[in-house]
Amino acid sequence: MTFNEIHRKVIKMLYTLPDGRKIDLARVESISKIKEYGQTGQIIEEQFIGFAIHLKNNETIEIKDKYHYSDWAEVKIRLSKLRDDIIAKWEKVQKK
Repeated sequence: MTFNEIHRKVIKMLYTLPDGRKIDLARVESISKIKEYGQTGQIIEEQFIGFAIHLKNNETIEIKDKYHYSDWAEVKIRLSKLRDDIIAKWEKVQKK
């Protein structure tokens, strides 16, 4: 491998989401706060909550979870932990 080939090699820091999608943390531009996304359809009691990951190529990855009005706290805690983990790993990538 030549010097130029080594330096052209792009290092990817992949993060696997719970649904199996992979994100290259080196391409993350920003991560939104957790917010409501509204109803899942016709059933008023079922809602979506989540956050978005904005990538440097203007692509957005939305992480959403469905919840019933009585279990929103559990879902928000789970999403908060996921978001915090992604942010912690993203910050490590930025420091490199």
